[in-house]
Amino acid sequence: MEKIAQEMYKELKDRIFPFWSKLKDEENGGFYGYVDYDLNIDKKALKGSILNSRILWFFSAIYCLDKEEKALELAHHAYKFLRDNILDKENKGLYWMVDHKGEPADTRKHTYSQAFGIYGLAQYYKATGNEEALNIAIDLFNIIERNCRDENGYLEEFDRNWNLKENYELSEHGVISSRTMNTHLHILEAYTLLYDIWKNSNLKKSIIYLLNLFKDKICSEDGKYLKVFFNDNWDTTIDMKSYGHDIEASWLLDRAVDVLCDEGIKNTTKKYTMEIAENILNNIYSPDGIVNETVEGKTDLSRVWWVQAESVVGFFNAYQKANDVRFIEASKNIWEYIKRYVIDKRDGGEWYWKVDENGEPFEMPIVEPWKCPYHNSRMCIEIIERVKNNEVSG
Repeated sequence: MEKIAQEMYKELKDRIFPFWSKLKDEENGGFYGYVDYDLNIDKKALKGSILNSRILWFFSAIYCLDKEEKALELAHHAYKFLRDNILDKENKGLYWMVDHKGEPADTRKHTYSQAFGIYGLAQYYKATGNEEALNIAIDLFNIIERNCRDENGYLEEFDRNWNLKENYELSEHGVISSRTMNTHLHILEAYTLLYDIWKNSNLKKSIIYLLNLFKDKICSEDGKYLKVFFNDNWDTTIDMKSYGHDIEASWLLDRAVDVLCDEGIKNTTKKYTMEIAENILNNIYSPDGIVNETVEGKTDLSRVWWVQAESVVGFFNAYQKANDVRFIEASKNIWEYIKRYVIDKRDGGEWYWKVDENGEPFEMPIVEPWKCPYHNSRMCIEIIERVKNNEVSG
């Protein structure tokens, strides 16, 4: 994997980093929120809180990787925009969307976007030691626990004043769901990174609570996949399997229990995350990419950029746990697939949103509120660091 780690470092520094660097908005702050398929920047597009938080995480993580000074300067720029424009000073929490000048455009609050605020701020703190950023992240944790959690788990969408609304933004396929696997996964991810820098007992309890929700409510009865959409009582609202989320969760859940250092919950969690990874390998994996999802028995055969990136990490993580060469070969093969089809080799390009089963790209935006540098850069950083450290999970 040393050669692949070198290739990923080159991809990170020669394509992904320059692409996102050029989106810095010098006039209005933050980063431009939309680049179309033809690589045209819309300088007046809305700027989403999730995209900005993921950009903050990205540049902070690049600086933590190799002390790239330009990355640090861009991380400062992203942080300032989040603090000054996306953070609601009056009612707390992060807006869903601001306009190109940084004025509130969609004042809804979503648990998912608060979680990614924590994620970006925690990584920025790791890069800089900025106590203000850590305090904002802690405030967002307390906001989630106070406003977004009930007796059954975490709720999703709220108005500016934290009154509960129907969950339009994180629901799909025409079904409005009160709870989602996706939001719970990324709360857990954010809390894990926050706990790495802030060893708070209430935060630890919340991580354990989330891990138990995954084990008892979200994981399927056979332990092989994660259910996706739920009502208030954790009844599924649609028959769906999201393969990218399964393989992503298989290593994010492992990361959470590793950070907790709790042997009991670690053993239980790592047993079923191994079964999830095995299920993807045996039933979904192909050297020609990982398909997107199956809904009500119908499979979407497109290959989405983030699903491929998470598969590389998820399979490598499973290899480190089981020392099973099938997983390392799958990880390598998906990387080869990404290089062949998913990376946008046009001058000034980044990665395509998705390609069809023949590797032909869909003419979808290269940047928009959900298309970000988080999955592909994190894949590169995870593999680089795991190879460098020669990590073998327990």
